[in-house]
Amino acid sequence: MAISSQKIPLKLFSAEEIQRHAASLPLITTTAASYLDDIYADHVNFYKKWRVSKYYGDRRKDYATKAGRVKALESYGKPASLADQLVGTACIRLAMDAVKSGLLAAGMESTWKNIHDILKIDNLLLGTDLQVMLRQLGWKIYYWNPNPDKNAEWDAEDRALNPLKPGKTWNAVCGGHAAHYNTATNSRVYGYGKIPVDNAQSLVGFGTTPPPEFRKVPFFIGTAHDGYHVFPGRRGDVIEAHSMRDLNAFDNLEISPFNPLKSGGGPRWAGSQKYRSGLIAVPQAF
Repeated sequence: MAISSQKIPLKLFSAEEIQRHAASLPLITTTAASYLDDIYADHVNFYKKWRVSKYYGDRRKDYATKAGRVKALESYGKPASLADQLVGTACIRLAMDAVKSGLLAAGMESTWKNIHDILKIDNLLLGTDLQVMLRQLGWKIYYWNPNPDKNAEWDAEDRALNPLKPGKTWNAVCGGHAAHYNTATNSRVYGYGKIPVDNAQSLVGFGTTPPPEFRKVPFFIGTAHDGYHVFPGRRGDVIEAHSMRDLNAFDNLEISPFNPLKSGGGPRWAGSQKYRSGLIAVPQAF
């Protein structure tokens, strides 16, 4: 996986775009948050009716074609015609679509096009790239880590769960908690892309009790493991999509309070991928 932020121009947006974004921020964040709510409600309603998810993981090779999706539907005893209603999704795509909805509501189509075109380079779609570009528009990037005392333990567990392939020295889900904590707190940069960090205190060391101020944030974009996982959210809750789960899984999309170490909290862990530190971009400081 490529290193985030190196493909982004230092000054991607004009002064006029930045000013317009600031003036439209309430509309942008309210629209983006409503988009997440609407998508999740649509997911729940469709699943209740059909017992399959309308939103399927777009990284599943067996779902890459309509024929593959029809085959999956039929294996669950569902009508093949449902295939025309299914929508591909992934963690980064849900985040992108929410941001897009907000910017388009503010009449900032060209700004969204600039963001989208950067994200599409090499089709990498890294969540940390999205955060870096939002920061250029005036957002703030917070480093999050609920318990830095556990960094070494988490690194060891991640390496055991996700061993490096021969000849490799790094992968996106192979630890990095200790190193990222050190650079975020000491140098105000995060990860291998050296992403600027504006705040390395407010979302650090909270255990299972996130600061109450975070619930006032109207919309946010979170990442874990150097942008490997992306989790948009609003008012303290995470609404995330997953790209590799079965079509009949209700948790293809799921909602949870931002509380990574508490049972039932999010971002939700997935098998060997345990999300325990990273970055969150917020529209303004809290």
